[in-house]
Amino acid sequence: MRIRDAWFGRQLRRFARDNDGAAALEFALVLPPLCLILVGMFEMSMLMFTQASMEGALREAARFGMTGSVSDPAQRQTQILAIIKKDTFNMLQNPTISFEIYNSFNSVGDPEPYVDSNGNGKRDSGESYTDVNGNAQWDADQGKAGIGASAQIVQYTVQYDWHVITPFMAPVFGNNGKVHLKASVVLRNEPWDATTSSS
Repeated sequence: MRIRDAWFGRQLRRFARDNDGAAALEFALVLPPLCLILVGMFEMSMLMFTQASMEGALREAARFGMTGSVSDPAQRQTQILAIIKKDTFNMLQNPTISFEIYNSFNSVGDPEPYVDSNGNGKRDSGESYTDVNGNAQWDADQGKAGIGASAQIVQYTVQYDWHVITPFMAPVFGNNGKVHLKASVVLRNEPWDATTSSS
């Protein structure tokens, strides 16, 4: 019994001193979380790049759109959309792109004016309002869809939901694994001959 115990003790000490394969084992333990971290960093970089490209694309599109150099509004909008697509490097699959016309810079994003009869801070059915955009209903944003005519104020907006692919980032960032990206720019169209373009 003693001989067997002594032999077992020697083998155990020998095994404890032996470090062959330790590096491979450590590498195998570290590799999966390291890969996840690297993929997460790559995805965050892509996310920031996409946001920056959306903002740059809008600036270029707005710079073209505000000139009225294309007389037909439909053709002008088509070219604006093409600029946005090109300058975002076709990275956005089905983004939401909108153009809204406003009466002044101060009214951008504001609701249509209404009379708050009961003083609850929101418009309720039956309370009178001013139909700024002329669509026969009250709107929380008084903008009117269109790329605008000469000297009109227009807001260009691109929105896109980025679906997070890195497993450990999905519950942390955004909403249910989605990060909502949004870029917008507001400008006044240059004055041009009213006969060349319309809203």
